[in-house]
Amino acid sequence: MTDWRGIPEDYRNKIVTGDARILAERIPDESVDLIFTDPPYPKEYLPLFEWLPEMAMRVLKTDGFLLSYVPPYYKNKIIGYFDKWLNYFWDFIEYNTGNSTIIWPRKIISRYKSIMCYRKSNGLPVTNVLGVLPGDGGDKRFHKWGQSEQTARYFIECFKRTGIVLDPFAGAGTALFVCKQLDYSFIGFEIDPETAELARARVDGTLPMPRNTQMAFPLPATGDER
Repeated sequence: MTDWRGIPEDYRNKIVTGDARILAERIPDESVDLIFTDPPYPKEYLPLFEWLPEMAMRVLKTDGFLLSYVPPYYKNKIIGYFDKWLNYFWDFIEYNTGNSTIIWPRKIISRYKSIMCYRKSNGLPVTNVLGVLPGDGGDKRFHKWGQSEQTARYFIECFKRTGIVLDPFAGAGTALFVCKQLDYSFIGFEIDPETAELARARVDGTLPMPRNTQMAFPLPATGDER
């Protein structure tokens, strides 16, 4: 049973419209198990990546994790922001098997996405985790910046099986849709009212899957330990 103590009733398994930097102030210290999120990438949103790890340090439980998609062209700055507050765990790579994005200012054909993983203390995933996994370039049915449901499900399952998942930049609700499928408890924030309403309709319209449903990707075989 989820421990919702101190968390507002209107946050519990809900997508709340508003600025995450304000809404997160109502989340109690050390009450969240996993943050899985995808902040906006344009340069003007870099302050969100600076705020995110500070907030995570406060709200995550001792064994909690932050997993965040990051734009490769600002990764050096974002690593600096995250290192200030949390402990580096891994840089997961989702390689794109579909259409490729061209980063025109750099003349780069990008075929991957980086999901930076940091932890508050010495927590571990609940199972072995693939460092590189295939992706389809994201799911743009609901939002132009939408990410893959399959990828979100994989990481959420690998890192937490109980507790509360927070997505402070919910967008069209991909991570929270996955939480609803997995019957996991969640909190979501989205600043744009129309997008938040779309996310709520998407999440409210799904049902939990059977608990024994196979994971999105197979577990990797074990090899030499280094």
